[in-house]
Amino acid sequence: MGVEQRYPEILPFLDDTDDYFNEGTEITVDARRYVVVTQRGEEDSGQLLFEITNHGLEFRDSDTAVDVLRHGTESQVTVSGPCGASDTNDHRDVHAEAVEQVDRFSSAEGPDGGNLACAWAVRNIVHNTVDRWITRTDATAIFDQELRACFGGTLQDDEVSAGGIIISPTETVDGRRNIGHVGLLGPHTGNGGRLIYSNSSSAAKWKQNFTLESWIAKYRERKGLKVRFFPLPLRGGVSNV
Repeated sequence: MGVEQRYPEILPFLDDTDDYFNEGTEITVDARRYVVVTQRGEEDSGQLLFEITNHGLEFRDSDTAVDVLRHGTESQVTVSGPCGASDTNDHRDVHAEAVEQVDRFSSAEGPDGGNLACAWAVRNIVHNTVDRWITRTDATAIFDQELRACFGGTLQDDEVSAGGIIISPTETVDGRRNIGHVGLLGPHTGNGGRLIYSNSSSAAKWKQNFTLESWIAKYRERKGLKVRFFPLPLRGGVSNV
């Protein structure tokens, strides 16, 4: 019996904008019982967290990867130390690494064997290049909050150099929690052909798998999510729980 048949209460929350394989797992933490629903797709995947209560399943959290010990992706986020944009050399080097690692960098050690590893892959690619963490989270909604706390808001894509970040955070759209994604930008082209590099959930590999045009078509137009652009931050965020 599939997770949708076992827990019909989850149906209104599931992202139905793409073909996802859905799986549910029951876990117990501090004597509280939960169901973690994982939606696995070709390019992106995500999770939903429900608590098992006397009144049935109650929604608690959702993101590209959910930490059962942290339920609120809407909590306040601060940035540890001074924040701002990384320099030109960092962006150049990260872009070169993003290109070099296509079909080479494996996310199999990331969340869910690479299925839930879009943020994990970005932060590890950057760390391997500049030897610092730009975030410690594997969740797009939290990473997006950190970036906005650092920069005060999104930039336009032509204001962000190659090696910078494109992010469409997981959020609620018409009652459903639509799954987001994050990647690294190629050079600005002045049109929708700008290349984007990100994790592939199904392959658990780093890929050149989007252009700006195809990203917007999927995440903004089909999923109804924001599309935001940021430079590489100098420091990672710290989320207050």
